[in-house]
Amino acid sequence: MGGFLYLAFIGLFLAVVGGAFVLILGRGYLKAKETEAWERVSAVIVVSQVGVRSLGPSIPEEFTHELVYEYEVDGEIYRGERLQRRKNPFFKEQAKILPELERWKVGQKVEAFVNPENAEEALLEHETKAPGYSIWFPALFFVGGIGVILRALSKMFGKGEG
Repeated sequence: MGGFLYLAFIGLFLAVVGGAFVLILGRGYLKAKETEAWERVSAVIVVSQVGVRSLGPSIPEEFTHELVYEYEVDGEIYRGERLQRRKNPFFKEQAKILPELERWKVGQKVEAFVNPENAEEALLEHETKAPGYSIWFPALFFVGGIGVILRALSKMFGKGEG
């Protein structure tokens, strides 16, 4: 009986870990898909430069793309700072920012996607929907874990230990 109980706990572990990753990936996919329905508005880049932060004297500086764009919704002017829903990342090398500076130039007219429920939330690019396309892998662990649990419990309570 102890062996079957051990297998049931292994199955439970696999199901919980797989299920957690299914939820995380599913949430990422749904958040990325949500922005595709947002209102498209015209925007203008007003700031596009390298930003620097220093977390301490012994920690090397990190660099980010400081991006600010203005857009209008219902006659009111708003400012956006995010390229995507996530904050613009920091890099150890300034050179990684240079392509973004070339791509997003001050004065450039671009299309922004504005949240219809909150006009202060806008972005210039949609997130990738890749999490939704790879959700099958952790789903295998979830389904496999449930299978291990059911098999162990059926052996434990069905036929006994033999």
